[in-house]
Amino acid sequence: MIADLIRRPATHAEVAADGVRAVAVLSTIAMVFWWGPVDFWVFFLALGGLTLSRYARPHPVFDAVYGCALIFACWSSVLNLYEVISWWDLLVHCVCTGPVAGMAYVLATHIGLLPAAGNSRRDRAGVVLQVVLLGMALSVLWEFAEWAGDAWVTDGIHVTYPDTMGDLAVATLGSLAAGLLLARLKKKAPKDSYV
Repeated sequence: MIADLIRRPATHAEVAADGVRAVAVLSTIAMVFWWGPVDFWVFFLALGGLTLSRYARPHPVFDAVYGCALIFACWSSVLNLYEVISWWDLLVHCVCTGPVAGMAYVLATHIGLLPAAGNSRRDRAGVVLQVVLLGMALSVLWEFAEWAGDAWVTDGIHVTYPDTMGDLAVATLGSLAAGLLLARLKKKAPKDSYV
């Protein structure tokens, strides 16, 4: 695991993915000086996800997309864009769930929990299906957490049936897009170079 974390980037895409991680580190440091502890923890958790992605060794293009999605979600929270723009919640669910589901798939294959896909059309279709299913499952867990937070922590979360269904729908759409991206990157990558 340590070797994966400290390896030097070998391609321009890997440099870009590491650059996204550097933006997350700088954003986390900014939270210490200019924002509050909750905002710091939001970015600190994202750094954990970005560390896992370096370990999982996804295609570097997908790694960069994943990192940008996490940073986008974090800054959306810090800047209270969910409160200011009525449709921002749907956008974030669409843009972020897919890359998170894709990275969950990559990590699961990296540690052997799921079999690594080959490069056939059927294998790539399996990648898309698994990412979509993971995205749906993660979305349901997130919506359970929102419901629990609304029921037992604060009534400021405002969970409604239309909101939940909308979140699940766009998260599934985002997961489909991420699965298609992973399958396309798998097709174009040299054999066995990336998940």
